[in-house]
Amino acid sequence: MEMRRFISLEIARPFVYRFLGILIIFELLIAGLLILLFSITDSLFVIILGSLIGGVGAFLIYQNSPLLRVPLAVNLNHPFMGDLELGSAVVMVQFSDGTWGDVGAGRVRLTVDELIGGSLLIRDDDTYAVIGHFSPLHQTHSALKRYVILINQAIALRDAVNGTEDSIESAREREQLESGLLERSWIEEQDSIEIEPEGLFSKFRKE
Repeated sequence: MEMRRFISLEIARPFVYRFLGILIIFELLIAGLLILLFSITDSLFVIILGSLIGGVGAFLIYQNSPLLRVPLAVNLNHPFMGDLELGSAVVMVQFSDGTWGDVGAGRVRLTVDELIGGSLLIRDDDTYAVIGHFSPLHQTHSALKRYVILINQAIALRDAVNGTEDSIESAREREQLESGLLERSWIEEQDSIEIEPEGLFSKFRKE
């Protein structure tokens, strides 16, 4: 079964483009500053310092771009891939140890792992069954909230394709209760949006 990570999907392109745009602007500013300083003082130290700042800055920008590292993958039949729908859609998540697993039936949420710390991914139903250890970060971390919203959207679309009972409308209503929404920018922490493929949701509403 061929799976595709979220970052490789068309729906993730805006996040990649924004990251590259911010990175290019930052590096151009560093390059301009280097040229200015080098024109003033012909020193190798300036080049070394500028290269170090450029590298560290690029790393920090990447670290503050959590939507480039969404631990989510779907198969070719999932609506995130387009309108193929040749069979059953599958959603998989990546756990804290790097392994991947099928997210299974039903929506998910996070809870604190009282034993080893971090966050557990559990069923968002009456059972609260544990799916796996999701992250060493606390469940209130903003990046984890965005990940869970995306995972639940992927589950809602999967269920719509596979003909299960969980409807898109109920999924959207429940998502509005989440304390954190996807941010408009991974640099600015204040503005938030919810990412959803409108065409796909509209299609399923008509069925």
